[in-house]
Amino acid sequence: MNENIVNDGENTSTEEGTKTFSQDDVNRIVSERLSKEKSKLEAATAQREQELAQRELMLTAKERISELGLPPEVYEAINIADAEALEKSLTILKETFNNAKPDTLKISGAKPASSTGGAPNTSVPLLDAFGLGGRA
Repeated sequence: MNENIVNDGENTSTEEGTKTFSQDDVNRIVSERLSKEKSKLEAATAQREQELAQRELMLTAKERISELGLPPEVYEAINIADAEALEKSLTILKETFNNAKPDTLKISGAKPASSTGGAPNTSVPLLDAFGLGGRA
């Protein structure tokens, strides 16, 4: 076999086109691949931590709603982006429920005035609140 080895400084190649790598090349390639894999792992770990934190906030929200005596349905109306936003939402809801009259928290099945000119149902608390309950 007639192989003439040509040394170009970093890589050693033969006339047949086979390429060999120096130790520095191998170290650089391995280092780059390890760096990429480490970045992927760190991103996956950060995403998992974020998901766990969000799940923890959801559980905390449900517990706090129960502790405050609020109906469980308000869970959908609160902001659980972070702990501060959660507490602010719960404070607003608690104040709203504490300050509301019991009959204004529920909407009754009152029917609006018909198109034939009938009077509105006067048993609607919302109409009474605006002074419109007694009108005909």
